[in-house]
Amino acid sequence: MIKFMVKFFSQLFVLLCPALVFAETILNVKDFGASADGKSDDTKAIQAAINFADPSKKTTLFFPAGTYHIASFTITSNYLENYCLKIHSNIHFKGQGNASIIRLADNIFASADSNANAHLFYGSKVDNISYSNFMIDMNGQNNLVPKGIIKNNAGIFTSLGNNVHIEKISIKNCSGTNMINIMSKGQGLVIKDCTFFNGGNFVGSAKLINNNQIDFSFVYSEWDNTAVSNCKIFQQNIDIALADYTGGIELHGNNSSIYHCDITGCFPAIYISSTSYPLNNIRIYKNRLLDCAEGISFWIDYPMQDIYIEDNIIQLTHHRFNKTNIAAGIKIPNGNVTAYTRKLANAAPITNLQVSRNNIYAPLMKNLSAGMLLHSLQNSSIKDNIFKGMNYAGIGLLGSKWGMQSLLISNNHFVDFNLNQDEHAVAGYIVITDTYTPLQKNAPGFKNILFQKNKFIRKNSADNTKKIAKGKFLGGFIALPKEMQKHIQFKNNYFSNKSEKIHTVITD
Repeated sequence: MIKFMVKFFSQLFVLLCPALVFAETILNVKDFGASADGKSDDTKAIQAAINFADPSKKTTLFFPAGTYHIASFTITSNYLENYCLKIHSNIHFKGQGNASIIRLADNIFASADSNANAHLFYGSKVDNISYSNFMIDMNGQNNLVPKGIIKNNAGIFTSLGNNVHIEKISIKNCSGTNMINIMSKGQGLVIKDCTFFNGGNFVGSAKLINNNQIDFSFVYSEWDNTAVSNCKIFQQNIDIALADYTGGIELHGNNSSIYHCDITGCFPAIYISSTSYPLNNIRIYKNRLLDCAEGISFWIDYPMQDIYIEDNIIQLTHHRFNKTNIAAGIKIPNGNVTAYTRKLANAAPITNLQVSRNNIYAPLMKNLSAGMLLHSLQNSSIKDNIFKGMNYAGIGLLGSKWGMQSLLISNNHFVDFNLNQDEHAVAGYIVITDTYTPLQKNAPGFKNILFQKNKFIRKNSADNTKKIAKGKFLGGFIALPKEMQKHIQFKNNYFSNKSEKIHTVITD
């Protein structure tokens, strides 16, 4: 009866107002039976509103203030793509701010059956979708991941499509793998002015920790032309959150950017990955990455080119689950080894990485910290950055299969470095090592590396850290074959402490 009445009045409107035939249609989900009382299952009513909307025309589905209870889902042949609500093209989901809450029921994904694994909003091969002005409560503390099961239930999931716009949305307490998961080929993802909090290990309650979650990121996108801006991502309990991998934003698509975002309590805060094809033109700028065990991390299966990291603030904290890991502001992982494969995330080089005007600092902590750990760079530069409070390296350069060629490091400030408690660690403003080259014939090694006009300023005395200090600070440390060392040049740098200098060790 409701559907008939909606269709009747829609047809009457067209007859009476022919000039407005192409105006946007607005449907109220309560007109399709949604109660928004926080108790009744509103899944079928909302799905009925979605199904009624014409996929060929723009339709707004309006959620008035209230709590919409989602207590059921549909199982498909692919258990990773079960769904609560299946969407189609040309829909705008809109609420009344945080007064409109879409909330998962208790224990909807608590089953050990891997099929109990559904996305809230699910779309495949859809275009022109938007979400604005409502909250999604994933209710993760009452949907914990059972042991031995991977849960992928996302708040918003799209596989294949174009033009997804997410604005002024809040999502909280996610026990699944991602809050927003945008997969496969597509382009035009915009996420702006959103708030995401609590996910992965910590889902809103210190009494109900999501111990069996093995991987998590708040936002995951494989699409080209992804732009995430003015968003806040944070964990309310960092100690629990950092007890496992808790990523902030993952970019896997070309021509993508993250800017003006605050990300707190993540490992890593931003993840740049070329897992499916070469990656080009990524811009990370004017973000604040706070209390993160890693700031910006790379996963390299295919070559990357034109990566710009500019004007960010990165404040490091220690790893909670593996205190032997080095907390790093910017990290290309798994360098300085003999194996280079997709499995190790170091299977290709990076050309034109530009890192400038970032402020990377670390508080006094027992495990090792570094501003940057890098390898396999070609035609790149690191300029005008501040590295403060590190206890292992400001910049660490590592040898690799592709070597490091044409790297300019200039006008950076290395300030207030501390001692560490690892008596075997060699620490310095600059640390350069290469265990790959001596074992390989015709390895490219380091070529044309220039340190120019950098300032190495030691305001803190080593006595400030002697209670936890076991290691030794050398100012700078280079361990390379003799022939390669001549390719590392220092020009017009300034050391405030005249006793500190660059120490070299010949390794061939």
